[in-house]
Amino acid sequence: MPDFMTIDISRFAIAVMIPMISTAVFTDLRQRRIYNALTFPGIVAGLAINSVTNGISGLGFAVTGLLLGALLFSAPVALLGRGAGDLKLLAAVGALCGPGFVLWTALWAGAAGGLFAAYVLFSRRRFGVALAGMVTDVGTGIFPTARTGICLPYALPIAAGALITLLLR
Repeated sequence: MPDFMTIDISRFAIAVMIPMISTAVFTDLRQRRIYNALTFPGIVAGLAINSVTNGISGLGFAVTGLLLGALLFSAPVALLGRGAGDLKLLAAVGALCGPGFVLWTALWAGAAGGLFAAYVLFSRRRFGVALAGMVTDVGTGIFPTARTGICLPYALPIAAGALITLLLR
């Protein structure tokens, strides 16, 4: 196993990640945007923190986390019209906390996002429309959010995923 796979997450990285994700949730809920001015410094901080604390292995840890975080959300951005801010936020989490952390964060974010979507659809009485769309649109490439007109601010599920991962590690 490469050295960078056994690196512990720095407390500095966690200290950067928590306010970054909190700010992303705030801006995504209020303005439906996750700003580059937030995610790019998070990426740079992750690369720097991990390089300084663990040398070349730390850099490998951060780069692998960054690439995995970007890769995990590249399909939803390309195919489903999810915003690229979500991708950059998960990439920044990966750069800060590494590949294992970002993988678990994405998995928990998917679960939290599903619950969040169900809640929003039920509360707006659009669940039946989304369900009917999923059945009738199979193979057409139309995503149910296009039919329901609901766009979810996905920074919230990403934050939930990161928090759950942080608490369970």
